[in-house]
Amino acid sequence: MFLVALGCACLIAGICLLIMAPVQAAQNKRRSAEAEGYVTEVRKQYRRKSGTTYRIDFEFTADGEKRELKNVRWPIPPEESKTYTVCYNPLKPKDAHVKELRSGNPKVLLMVGLILTVASFVLIVVGAVVGSL
Repeated sequence: MFLVALGCACLIAGICLLIMAPVQAAQNKRRSAEAEGYVTEVRKQYRRKSGTTYRIDFEFTADGEKRELKNVRWPIPPEESKTYTVCYNPLKPKDAHVKELRSGNPKVLLMVGLILTVASFVLIVVGAVVGSL
């Protein structure tokens, strides 16, 4: 029974990663331009369930205009004097993210999703066979 439950959990996680991979790839493709960004404001936020996070506002220049990227969630206090790389959509500069925060490589998400999905089927089958003995 435990193996079947573990298999179901792996299946759900694998499917989520398989869905996230193309979404992440599309965002990375769309946000093809890069600019230097600077921290303009940091707000510390504490929540009982998630602990301390930081809400950060960045400023960057796109097409000669100053732009803002607001309320970026960050798990640790940022270095306010450091410059960060902001990736943005050249057609819509508000569509942006901070490169240093983007850890999900779409290819890695896809591979891990496939591995978890295949492993889930193995766990479910083995769990069902062992459970029927």
